Amino acid sequence: MKPPALMACALACVLSAAPLQASDTDPSPSVTAGGLMFGDFYYVGSNHLPGSEGARGVVLRRGYLTLNFKFSQSAFGRARLEANQSGEFETYDFDVRFKDLYAGWNLGRHKVLLGLAPTPTFDLIESIWGARYLARTPLDLQGVPSRDTGISARGPLNRAGSINYRVMAGAGIDFGADSNDEEQRWMGAVSWSPAPGWVLDFYSDYNETSGRADRLTLQGFISYQSESYRWGAQYAHQDRQDEPPLELASAFLVADLPSGFSLIGRVDRLFEPSPRGNDISYIPFDPSAPATLFIGGAEFQISPHVTMTPNVLYTRYDVNDAGVRPQDDLQLRLTLFLDFE
Repeated sequence: MKPPALMACALACVLSAAPLQASDTDPSPSVTAGGLMFGDFYYVGSNHLPGSEGARGVVLRRGYLTLNFKFSQSAFGRARLEANQSGEFETYDFDVRFKDLYAGWNLGRHKVLLGLAPTPTFDLIESIWGARYLARTPLDLQGVPSRDTGISARGPLNRAGSINYRVMAGAGIDFGADSNDEEQRWMGAVSWSPAPGWVLDFYSDYNETSGRADRLTLQGFISYQSESYRWGAQYAHQDRQDEPPLELASAFLVADLPSGFSLIGRVDRLFEPSPRGNDISYIPFDPSAPATLFIGGAEFQISPHVTMTPNVLYTRYDVNDAGVRPQDDLQLRLTLFLDFE
């Protein structure tokens, strides 16, 4: 099924989620709109890509326009459009596509989604990281899809709600990508909160494709959140059959200071080169060498809807197989985040 037809089917699912006959206790159907956008004033101090050093400018990296539907107490849906930039320095081409297009149902303490929806790969990590506008989570940054088209479910596994599951069966189709009738992706995660503030999460997926391109992902994540700070650490390994494996570790810390701003720090370690690193939007990696990415910033909440964050991105490379260490990457940015969702 081609993407336009698939999107039409998903939209039909959203619109058909309304019950045929509303009960007296069901609220009136409603639609709410929202959106967000973020972008940078940036300067590239150094970069492994020829001609990128010294690039500077203003870029709107991403914008969302979201419609949330509520059909009844149990049925809901979402349609979200995304506008994103190509990610090349001093290039301002935009692409608009669906980010989310799904129907959902609350079934007691469990939730089911059908359509184009977030995967369970790093949704929990992203919610705790809380700075998606600065950088995607590590697996997302390295090309693991954040969306898929299929059916997903989540909910508690025990009465206390301290153990939860997230599962999804996907068709290997994210927003706007061409479909592959021979591709399927099976995803599952279990999280455990042993004490207030603590979360341990274990995730795995299997991506079945034609030829020798199957992928198996394993990921572990631990975090702690308090009123004044939060931190998290993860390790992920993905076998890629005929391609080099993806292996990484990452840790972040966000501290809320009494003076009204937050300090943000993160370190990502790639133990193997990123084969398609030059294709990564906004933060390209040299594909020949392992790398360590450092992210640091100070977040200022200008208003309930506006955040301003001066930040630095620095990537240091190991020596590659040719005995050469690629030039380090350095970006200086002032990032603005407008959130009306």
